[in-house]
Amino acid sequence: MQPYWGEYDSSVIFCEDKYANSHFIAEYYNTLSGLFYFFIALYFFTTKMKKYAYLISLVSIGTIALHGTLRWYGQWIDEMAMLTLMFFYIKDVYYDLKYIYCAMILGFYMTFHDNYNVFLFLFIFIVIYQYNTVQLIINDEKTRYYLKMYKLSMMIGFTFWLLDRLCFTKIINFHVLWHILSGIGAYNGTQVYHEHRKQLDKAGLKIVIWMKTKKLRNRELRH
Repeated sequence: MQPYWGEYDSSVIFCEDKYANSHFIAEYYNTLSGLFYFFIALYFFTTKMKKYAYLISLVSIGTIALHGTLRWYGQWIDEMAMLTLMFFYIKDVYYDLKYIYCAMILGFYMTFHDNYNVFLFLFIFIVIYQYNTVQLIINDEKTRYYLKMYKLSMMIGFTFWLLDRLCFTKIINFHVLWHILSGIGAYNGTQVYHEHRKQLDKAGLKIVIWMKTKKLRNRELRH
């Protein structure tokens, strides 16, 4: 029988059986677990972190689109959303980081979007870079706690992602666990960068892209 959304053409296929539980959803449990990101986003819509609420909502939409269809456009939305979220984490550290860099990253990804390893390399590189950057400059216990939980959830989650790629058993859906752990990571990561940015603004400091700080005049802070 022809798959509801057409033949699979995403550059990555996951372990879960296809259209096993619904004629309309390619990977049923992987798709439903994508809603976990949306629940995280709903929380942030009740806070001052609405920027991240929108970005995490987009990750949820992309996850559902990819696993629900296994089509290239679903994968495109999913991976673009993940890369954009990571960029905005970094931008909350470096105030002078231009949006053109985000466009360059996404442009590079788009050029090679049919090669999943390109996305994988970009995503892992950006995650490691932004983590190593922020851990050098935060100094309060609350933010360090969020950072520790961010690192722990992403590391465990990525382990589950790898186990799903090996696909040695279907008794446990490891990719669902990746969605849950990376959702927890998104929650903690957002808290890290929001708290860090709030403290910088309160102190009148901004971090420039080459890791120096400079004192801002009161006139500059008002703009």
